[in-house]
Amino acid sequence: MNRSKSQQHSQLKRLKKKPLPPLSKVLLPVSAAGSGAMLTMALPDLIGADGALDHAKCVIIGASGTFTLFAINRFAIEKGALQAAIGSLSAGIVSVTSVLLLGGGFFTATYAGFVIGETDRLRIHEYSTAQEVWVAERSRAAQDAASAAPALNAMIDDLAVKVQCERVSSCVSGIGNGGEGDVFRQLSGVLGNARAVRAQLAAGQDNENVVAAQLAGLQSALRDTIADGSLSETERRLQAEQIARETAPALNAWEQAAPLGLVSGFVSQLLQEGRSTPQDRLLASYGAQIASTVQPETSAVEEPPVFPSPTGVSDTLGYIGHFLPIALLVAVIELILPITLWFYTFTDLRARLEHDETKPPVPKRQRRTSSPKTKGDRHE
Repeated sequence: MNRSKSQQHSQLKRLKKKPLPPLSKVLLPVSAAGSGAMLTMALPDLIGADGALDHAKCVIIGASGTFTLFAINRFAIEKGALQAAIGSLSAGIVSVTSVLLLGGGFFTATYAGFVIGETDRLRIHEYSTAQEVWVAERSRAAQDAASAAPALNAMIDDLAVKVQCERVSSCVSGIGNGGEGDVFRQLSGVLGNARAVRAQLAAGQDNENVVAAQLAGLQSALRDTIADGSLSETERRLQAEQIARETAPALNAWEQAAPLGLVSGFVSQLLQEGRSTPQDRLLASYGAQIASTVQPETSAVEEPPVFPSPTGVSDTLGYIGHFLPIALLVAVIELILPITLWFYTFTDLRARLEHDETKPPVPKRQRRTSSPKTKGDRHE
């Protein structure tokens, strides 16, 4: 594509005799005005405009962007494409890059401004859905913890008898004739832990219905807030954040109402490995009985979901598939149209050059010189 300066100069003289396609001169100002108008409409939602001063800023930014877009695209298409057609590689790179960067900036700002409110609503809705899933998992965990209560009660009853028997006759360890030795103290400690776990389970079952009703009311309020079309984006987020703050204590109370981690930890304490004493084998049998009542997939529930942070431009790009028609329309106006005009202008200019280079040269017409007449001829 690189040519000598003399070749470029001669080609430039030939191309300047033919104007650019008139359609591009119409499309450039029209597309710039349309892009500027869309940007001006999108900016208030993008920056959270509140008041006349903020809206005036949006108008100024939109007007400045319109002028810049028109100037850059016009220079890129009318000058950059022309220079690229005659062999200037740097002019082609700069003009194409400027069109892409400016169009990409306009596309990002306009698309984000158009969908940022709806994107924020979708993110809050996803938070609500994740919260409901978490509560359902925690409910299953509470049911599993409650299902361990019968086995735990049976263990406590049997272990209480074994503790008294060990104290009287050392029936568990088989060493000595009773007393409060190491085995007695070990079994008594485990019995105390088992009773504490049972008390926690009982308290959790008492609070479960109250907490579940409270969470159901908060989740219903959050769904109503998301679906309320009369609320502005700011009002919707403020109300949703308030509900989320009220929900956090209820989630913590719900987590305490289902102490499945406490049950799992107690079972792990009973299932000691590498020990072969009679008391350890007894405790391991208790642990196996309790573990058989707990579902392993619900033994560990994830942390509750966190309320989403304020929505930004990068968040809207993550939902581009959801708003694909809007994204495509904005991309065509802001990005695809200018680069297409540049490409067709470049190919048109190149076609003209190639046509001129292959056309045979036209011979120059020579002037006919007449012979001078003599005086005698004039008298005749």
